[in-house]
Amino acid sequence: MVGLSTQLFGQEALSEGTPLLTAADPLGDLRASLRGELLTSADPAYDEARKLWNGMIDKRPAAIARCAGTADVISAVKFAQSNDLAVSVRGGGHNVAGKALRDDALAIDLSAMKGLRVDPKAKSARAQAGVTWGEFDRETVSFDLV
Repeated sequence: MVGLSTQLFGQEALSEGTPLLTAADPLGDLRASLRGELLTSADPAYDEARKLWNGMIDKRPAAIARCAGTADVISAVKFAQSNDLAVSVRGGGHNVAGKALRDDALAIDLSAMKGLRVDPKAKSARAQAGVTWGEFDRETVSFDLV
């Protein structure tokens, strides 16, 4: 599997240490298809978006798809699949081992997907992937589901 930076930015950009997008922006179609953001190291929000709960781990994905919903996830997965790219997936971002991000990959960031539905009659809850345990607990405790 070819790394995202090499495949999308070319070896010359990598050897210079600045994998910036060229005029033929290979991520443009993906960026246009997302309701959320697509960040690369050239974006001011990139460093904040790649931070993990465990600050001792420093991963640098080549791009971060900050998904706003299921359609964004589908677009990002299809893009990665059609371009034979490595992928990492981030939910709440608090995995102590830092497995949510991978160097030189397309990071699919689900942290904005905070939908949570509690059904007190069925004593169940459904949560989207960006919901943290604290958020889940806060919503379910009032129904005595924890």
